[in-house]
Amino acid sequence: MNMTTDIPAQRHQQGWVLIIGLLVLVMLTIIAMALMRTTLLEEKMAGASRDINLSFEAAEVGLRGAETFIESQADDTVFTATGAGLYAQGTSSSDLEPAPFGTAWDDGNSRTLSSAPAGVTSAPRYMIKKVGESGGEGSLNIGGYGETDLTQKSVIYRITARGTGGNDNTQTILRSHYARAY
Repeated sequence: MNMTTDIPAQRHQQGWVLIIGLLVLVMLTIIAMALMRTTLLEEKMAGASRDINLSFEAAEVGLRGAETFIESQADDTVFTATGAGLYAQGTSSSDLEPAPFGTAWDDGNSRTLSSAPAGVTSAPRYMIKKVGESGGEGSLNIGGYGETDLTQKSVIYRITARGTGGNDNTQTILRSHYARAY
């Protein structure tokens, strides 16, 4: 019996399957790296969006805090002098109020809330300026919104609030006008 048998398939192999397999692995690695880069970018964008939303909510809390302060006053005499975040009517804004995103938001020119929303680094701050008064001669209705009793003295205030997000570099400034009848 002859033990020598030719295996013709083994003589003609040249390693093409190995080369093609390595090329497929390289392509899969490149695709995986691109997907990881995209995922990291999306995570950064989601974090920035969360920070912006936190700062906006904090600024809204600051506005509501200022409105609560105004409502807690028996009259407008607290606004006859300027200081600590309260500005009298006719006060020059450029000399006293800090630049919107500057570092001058301190106790000398703004007030801070005692509590901060969860997730923000510092409590919201606000400043209130008395803009003017309206009495029995004028109208406070803007475009027919609301009912106003013009027999009482109404004092109009401008509120500026600043809120920060998850870090102090993310800031939102909101400004509104608020009227109170005394």
